[in-house]
Formats: sequence, C-alpha cells, structure tokens
Amino acid sequence: MVVSGVLLCATITAFWGDGPFSIRLRPKGNCAQCCPINEREDIAFYLYTRENVMEPQRLWVGNSTALLASNLEVDRPTVIYIHGFTEQANGRGSTTIKNAYLKKGRYNVILVDWSPLCALPWYAHAVINTQPVGVYLSKFLKFIVKHGVQIKSIHLIGFSLGAEIAGFTGKDKSLGKLARITGLDPAFPLYMFSGKGGHLTPTDAEFVDVIHTDGGVFGFPIALGDADFFPNGGFPAQPGCRINSLLQKDQIKRIISCSHDRAWQYYAESVLNEKGFPATRCTNYDAFLAGVCSPLTINPRTNKTEIQFMGFAANPNLKGKFFLVTNSREPFATNFKVANDYEPLIPKIYPNFVEDTK
Repeated sequence: MVVSGVLLCATITAFWGDGPFSIRLRPKGNCAQCCPINEREDIAFYLYTRENVMEPQRLWVGNSTALLASNLEVDRPTVIYIHGFTEQANGRGSTTIKNAYLKKGRYNVILVDWSPLCALPWYAHAVINTQPVGVYLSKFLKFIVKHGVQIKSIHLIGFSLGAEIAGFTGKDKSLGKLARITGLDPAFPLYMFSGKGGHLTPTDAEFVDVIHTDGGVFGFPIALGDADFFPNGGFPAQPGCRINSLLQKDQIKRIISCSHDRAWQYYAESVLNEKGFPATRCTNYDAFLAGVCSPLTINPRTNKTEIQFMGFAANPNLKGKFFLVTNSREPFATNFKVANDYEPLIPKIYPNFVEDTK
C-alpha cells in the first residue's frame, strides 16, 4: 500500500515532440483525491548566469546561505520565466528564453519549475494551482529583494498558464510594483470568465505586454495588457503551423501546440533581434492588412512618431493593440538581421512609406 501510494503521488517525466513533459496518476492540490502540495519541493527556482550557463543553481525561499553563495548579482537585470501546462524548467521554451538572454548580456535568469503542479492530464487542477504558485513566487521575489535585488529590475515572463501565474504574483500589493510582466499567449481555457481578479491584467505591473498567437484555443483572443501584440492576427494557425506544413517538416507531433508555442519562439528571437518585429497600432487585423493604419505610433514620452516593436524592445509607454506579420519558419522576424543591420520590413508592407531618419 505504501508503494502504491508513492507511485500515485509521483511525477513522471515523459518525452514527446520537442522535450520533456510531466504526467501524474493523481493531481496535486487541495481536493479530496489530490496529493498534498509541498511548496518548497513542488516549486523550484533555478538560477542561470553567464558564469553558469548550463548548470543551474537552485535557490530557496528563506535560504540566504544558498543565495549568497550563488552567482546572482544584484546590480544585473533579473528575468524570471514561468513555463506552461505539462512543461518543465528544462524544456525547450524555458531553455530557449534562458539561452537568448545569456547570449545577449549579463542577466540573472531564473527559471521557475512548477511541473508537479501542472502535470498531464490535470489541466483544471493546474489552473487552480496557478494562484498559490503566484503567491509563492511573490514570497521568493520579496526574499531576493530583501537581499538587494531591485524590484524595478525584475521582469516576469510567463507562457500560457505561466502568464497567469505572473499576473497573480503582480497582484500582491505587499510586493511593490513590478516593472514589467510579459504574457506569452496567456492561457484562455477556464480563465475566460474569471474576471480581472482571475487573470493577467494591465494593473499587475508598471508595463504589461502580451503576445497572442493561439487566440480562442489555448490563448486569450482579446487584449489583456497595456500593449497587446497580435502577430498574424493572433489566431491559429500561425504561419508554418498548418497540418500540411507540419507534415512536410515531419513535425506532426507539434500540431496541437504549434501556434501556442509561437509566442515564446517569437519573443526569444526578439531578445537577440530587438528590431525584428515591427508592429502597427490598429483597430483590427483586417484594417492592418488593408494598410489603413500608419506604421508609426506616437511615443507618449517623447511625443514623436516612431516605429514600435513587439517583444524584448517593446516600448513601456505603449498602449493599444498592435499587429504584424511573421515568417513561417526561423527566423520568424521579417525584419531580420543581416551583417549587424536590418532588412527593412516597412517598405514591403507600405511601398510608398519613407521613414524619417533625421
């Protein structure tokens, strides 16, 4: 009986498609049939820096000895990434984001692993668990802030359910105002009727930017942040994600999550190609494609008209809905880097447009 109980409450790692995912025979949570949550063990924080790109250092809430012995530098920007349903911190999304930031510069990158609480097939329980994970992440942030990390230097990035966790963390008023939360296709199922207190909102940080790629399926189809970006309209199927495209690339395993995953793929690429994803503020995607909306947006801080960008370089003063197109495969950015310069996208969409470079 003891052995069967242990097995019923174990998290199993399996592999399908691009990486590992978690499975449980019983969910973790507060229900009658649930296995109990152990926050300290079930929610892990793994630090990566340029001094330890491949080998993480685990940090613990309240463990000052481990924190002070780690490579965390309080004067560096701190990026915290939270994965989605069934994923793990060593999965493709988390690793890609981590590698992009550490290639770009000297960052503290912390990957949150809450995989025991979001294992397959227990999606409804994972949704419930996003709130306590958000609260526990807030405790962790208070802990590192106590040790010198500036709250204004912290950027939370969450994918799918991870975006909702970031929102719950930002809702903790005792934490102080986070500088930025980036929601990568925030989870839609079971959040659609939750109200502002139950999902990511603009008030959760000084600047909340959102990238929508699977609207109405796994991701929210409507604006949630200060600035919401809708590449290719924000709906499935994203370019390269149609069944015939995946069959040609022998990637049929990715058919379920292809459009959803595009959110973190676009963002990771933007870290190393800041001007790769020019975006136009517009009322809707059809108006954008018709060329009705100007490719320039007024910067509220400078009162100048500028090209705006999705992803890493998103202007924190932006408000509204922004639209753009992408390529169907990497590089996804149509404004791709060539020999340290950029291939201009704007003339491709607006042939008569001339950028003012004065």
